[in-house]
Amino acid sequence: MCNKIAVVLLPQILKIEIVKKAFALLFVLCCFSAYTFGQNLKELREVEVSSSRSGSTFEKNARAVTLITGEDIENAPVMTVDELLSYSVNLDMRSRGYFNQQTDISMRGSSFDQVLILINGIKMNDPQTGHHNFDLPVTIEDIDHIEILYGGASRVYGVNAFAGAINIITKNEESNSLSGGVSMGQNGLHEYRGSGTLAYKNHSHRLSVINRDSDGYIENTDFSNTNLFWQSEVHKGNFDMIFNAGYTTKEFGSQNFYSAAFPDQFSSVNVGFGSLQAHYQTGSKGLITARTYLRRNQSRFELFREGEDYYRRTGENRFVRNGDTLAPWYTGHNYHDNRVFGSELNYTYDWKAGKTNVGVEYRDERIYSNNLGTQMNERRSVKGEPDYAFYDKQDRRENVSAFIEHSVQLKKWFISGGAMMNINSDFGNNIFPGLDVSYMLNNYFKPYVSANRSMRFPTFTDLYYSLGNAQGSENLMPENSMNYEAGTYFYGKGISGRVSLFRREGQNMIDWVRFSGSDTAFASNITQINFNGAEVDARINLKTYLGEKFPLTQLRMSYSYMYADSASEGFESNYVLDFLQHNANLSLAASPFKGFFVAVSSSFQKRLGSYVTPGGKEIEFPDVWLLNLRLQQKIKFANVFVEASNLFDKKFVDVGNVQMPGRWIRGGVSFKLTK
Repeated sequence: MCNKIAVVLLPQILKIEIVKKAFALLFVLCCFSAYTFGQNLKELREVEVSSSRSGSTFEKNARAVTLITGEDIENAPVMTVDELLSYSVNLDMRSRGYFNQQTDISMRGSSFDQVLILINGIKMNDPQTGHHNFDLPVTIEDIDHIEILYGGASRVYGVNAFAGAINIITKNEESNSLSGGVSMGQNGLHEYRGSGTLAYKNHSHRLSVINRDSDGYIENTDFSNTNLFWQSEVHKGNFDMIFNAGYTTKEFGSQNFYSAAFPDQFSSVNVGFGSLQAHYQTGSKGLITARTYLRRNQSRFELFREGEDYYRRTGENRFVRNGDTLAPWYTGHNYHDNRVFGSELNYTYDWKAGKTNVGVEYRDERIYSNNLGTQMNERRSVKGEPDYAFYDKQDRRENVSAFIEHSVQLKKWFISGGAMMNINSDFGNNIFPGLDVSYMLNNYFKPYVSANRSMRFPTFTDLYYSLGNAQGSENLMPENSMNYEAGTYFYGKGISGRVSLFRREGQNMIDWVRFSGSDTAFASNITQINFNGAEVDARINLKTYLGEKFPLTQLRMSYSYMYADSASEGFESNYVLDFLQHNANLSLAASPFKGFFVAVSSSFQKRLGSYVTPGGKEIEFPDVWLLNLRLQQKIKFANVFVEASNLFDKKFVDVGNVQMPGRWIRGGVSFKLTK
């Protein structure tokens, strides 16, 4: 496997001048770490990561994993989770506006449907479309840390972890606390947030709420969002239980979101979820884990926005704006009700030959819609909407997965292998094997290799959508891939990081494409496309080398390069082939004097592909260099901050024809009281 990776990747990658420089810098860092006295591996050994079914410490991890710590979150010049993730190595957060109105997450060149999102191990992906995967009720203030698992992870998390998984771990505060804050900024931005924790000897309870709204930075980009999140934990002897419930509501102008031909779009999304999971330690060697969850997403999409300054409904299914009546083919808005139920049971046994995990998972996905699915016998009204809103289509699919995995440590070797068997009511049976191997070479280097097969089913939108200039296909097949990787972690005094080479061989890849001469995007299986790349990620504690009194505290830098074996010929790709070929990030934190903090984050992106303007002109995505800045002053139990996104006011797009905001300055105050 290592030979295959090297033969395929190295000759192409090492031809790139910027890659040579990045790897030269990495070599210096590695040598520097190897020849410094002491090391920070001891601290990393205690960190738990979910790179296998049974979990493991960072020391025994044999996969590419990035950990975003609480300190990283506190220092980052961002206000939302999607902004925070945008500075992680080889994550492409394709946004349609700031503050997570809609964020499509790509990992190592994947589409937005191919990355699994979890909260405390609970799957949050939406069966209607990956556009809703990041409609999460948690805020930055709720998060303890984030684990990012790169590469195919179907044998760990199931079919939706096609290119990787992001697991958001929320806080478990052990003392009573009350916190809150107010923020304001340009474009009529207002944010109000608060949270409280009641902590007892064996149980704790936390509630947080946040409301954010803005007038928008250009026409039809106004928004209003509200999040609620609840967490209760119980600890008694060998038994632990955690209950989560959350609700998020979003309403936002969606200028050019899906088609520049119809710019005045609007979206309303309401997502609620609840989950219960329990851990029971059976003696000293066994652990039973059970999870069950519900998720519901009710949404309304208006291809032509209805409102006082937009289109007005005149009679049944007729819309008029300034005397202009819409064509008869637009009979009303899209309404969707997605319901997901899932349960999971795992048993882990730690014995002389290693750690064995077996488990089963059940997931039921349903949709009621007036646009997606097969015809219902009797239509149903949409709760909370006018009488003319109804569902007359539906679909349902069930999925059962069975897992087995075994991990063993043999002196300096760590080996983890296993497989998942999947049975789906619509797409049949499949098996997904995988193997991860790492070797602790010394206190400074830990090489690893991995090979894993992964899969993703088409969403209901892929299968059924038909409106405007988009056409789904009921004949779509699941997409699958083989994922290969080789790399090494490196550690030293005040320094840690990772370098890796990877290859994803994809078959039946699903994309929305426009064929030559057509204005319509069709959902299609691209026969085969292979992604190849390299990553460098390094973190340096500057005080280790410059002294405790030096103002600079931490430096983090990452770089990724990718190329695809296939190119867009005869058609224009909407998602799969518009990936970041070069993606570089640099973050610097400083504390010039007591209580005052400065955080600077910079990114460079070179995206392949192009988009077509409403006038028919094809434009390549421009290179983008962005800079974010945060200034923060701590005053006893309060923080006062000012921050700016896109400090130099760059004009750019992440998705074709969706203009992103320029400079956006905001400031505010927050407090936290503990007992």
